[in-house]
Amino acid sequence: MERFACMFNKVQPCPVPIGYPAPLRAAGDVAALAFSLAEARDVDGATPDAEIAMLADKGLLLAPLPPSSGGNSLGTVAQTAPILRDVLRTIGGGPLSLGRLYEGHVNAARLVLRYGTGQQLNLLAQEAAKGRLSAVWNAQTGAGLQLDNGVLQGTKIYTSGSGIVRRPVLTAMRHDGLVMVMPDVGAACGDMDDWRPLGMRASLTGKMDFSGIPVADSEVIGAPGDYYRAPLFAGGAWRVLAVQQGALERLMMLYRRQLVDRGRCDDAVQRARFGEAAARLETARLWTARTALLAEDANIQAADIDALVNFARTEFEVAALAIIERIERGLGLSVMLRPNPIERIIRDLRTYLRQPFPDAALATAAGWALQDRPIHGAIGEY
Repeated sequence: MERFACMFNKVQPCPVPIGYPAPLRAAGDVAALAFSLAEARDVDGATPDAEIAMLADKGLLLAPLPPSSGGNSLGTVAQTAPILRDVLRTIGGGPLSLGRLYEGHVNAARLVLRYGTGQQLNLLAQEAAKGRLSAVWNAQTGAGLQLDNGVLQGTKIYTSGSGIVRRPVLTAMRHDGLVMVMPDVGAACGDMDDWRPLGMRASLTGKMDFSGIPVADSEVIGAPGDYYRAPLFAGGAWRVLAVQQGALERLMMLYRRQLVDRGRCDDAVQRARFGEAAARLETARLWTARTALLAEDANIQAADIDALVNFARTEFEVAALAIIERIERGLGLSVMLRPNPIERIIRDLRTYLRQPFPDAALATAAGWALQDRPIHGAIGEY
C-alpha cells in the first residue's frame, strides 16, 4: 500500500516496515489478506475464517494475554498500549468487521485479566490456541440474560462473532447483581436473520439464546458490578477509536489515489477539500494516540480516563463524519457505487460509529470538566 504521509500515518496498514515490533508486522499481513477479501466478504452472514486463522497463526489471538498464559500483554499495560493502538489501526485498515471482532477479543482478555483468575485466563488461552476468538456480549432487550442456580436463561443481541466464539464474556443478572461469566456456549442458539445492516456485514452479529447453558462457579468473573466499573467500561472505548482510525486512514489513501487518477490534484477547490479532510484525520489520530497512552496508565485516576475517552469519542466522530462528507463531495457519485472500495468502507464506518450513549458520554465528560480545578491538570499538559 502506498504511504499517505508520515505525520498522519505513523504505521501503515500494509506493508509494515521490518523494523517495527512483531505484532505490527503480523497485523500488516492480516490486513493485507483481509483487504484483498473485503469485497467478497461484503455479504450478509459472511465468515472471515481465513482472516481469523491468520490472526491465530500470527500469534495475535494470544498476544493480549499475559506471558503466564502464552501472550505478551499486548495493550493491557501502559507500555504496550501504543503498540496495540497501531495493531488495531492496521487491522482496521483492512475491513472494519474484522477489526470489530479482534477488538472484542482484546476487550474480553482485558476484562478477565483485571477481574478474573489465572484459570480463566488459561481458558481464553486454550480457545486462542485453537484459533477461536473471544468476545464481550452485553447488549440486550427486555429481561435480558439471567443467571439462576448456575444456569443461564435469556438472550443477548448484537453478538458480534455469533457462531464462531465459543467462550465469550457475558453479562448476566444474578440475585446479587450483574456479573460477568465465561461459559462454553457451544450449545447456544444463534439467529442472524435480523442482521441486515448498512455496513459491517461480515461481523457475524446476531442474537443469541443462552437458555439452559450451565455456568460453573469457576466461570464467574470477578464480583457483581465489575463490568461497569471505571475505567475499563467507558475508558476501554479507545480501542474502538483505534480500529476506526485505521479505516479513516485507508479512506484518505483511497481518496488521494482517486484524485490523482482523475488528474484533479491541481484544482484549488479539490485541494482545499482534501486539506480539510487531512486536518481532520490528524485530529482523529491525536485523540486516539492520547487516549491510548493514558487509558492503560495505572497512575491516572479512573474518572480522568473516562472523561478523556468520552471527549475523544465525541471529537473523533465529528472528524470522521467530516472526512466522509469531504470525500463524497470531492469524488461524487462514484464513491456510492460498487465496487469502489470507498463505498464499502464508508458504509462500514457509518455503522461502526454508532456506539452506545454518545450524548451521555459527552455529558459525563462535561461534568468532569466543569469541576473547579485546572482543566488539564489531572491528565497532564502537552
